Amino acid sequence: MSAFKFRLEKVLNVKQIFEEQAKQEWAIQERLAHQERFQLQYLREQKQDIISFGHNHEDFKIRQATYSYLAVLEDRIEKQIIRIQRQEEKAHEAKQKWLLARQDTEKITKLKEQDYEIYVKEELRKEQRVLDDMKSFLD
Repeated sequence: MSAFKFRLEKVLNVKQIFEEQAKQEWAIQERLAHQERFQLQYLREQKQDIISFGHNHEDFKIRQATYSYLAVLEDRIEKQIIRIQRQEEKAHEAKQKWLLARQDTEKITKLKEQDYEIYVKEELRKEQRVLDDMKSFLD
C-alpha cells in the first residue's frame, strides 16, 4: 500500500495557522473586554464607597467635595461603559474572523477525509485484484 498524499496539505497547514492566529486574537480581545468590565465594576464599587463616606460626614465641605468627586466618577463610569461596548464589538469581530477561518479549515479537512476514503477504496480494489489474479493463477 503506497503512502497517502493529500495534494492540498500545504493549503491545509496555512489555513490551520490562520485559524490559530484568529483564535488567539479573539482570546486577546475577550481578555481586554473582561478587563474593561472589571474596571467598570471597580469604578462602581468606588462610587458606592464614596457615597457611604459622604453620608457619614456632617462637614459641609467634605460633602461638597464628595458630590464633586461623585460627578467625576459618574463621568468615568459613562466613558468606561462606552469603552466596554467598543471592546466587545472588537471581540465579536475577532470571533467572527476566527469562525470563518475555522470554517475554511474544516472545508479543507473534509476534502482531505474524502480524498483519503477514495484512496483507501482504490487501494482495497487494487489489493482485491491482486488476490483475484492470484486465485485465478492457482486454479
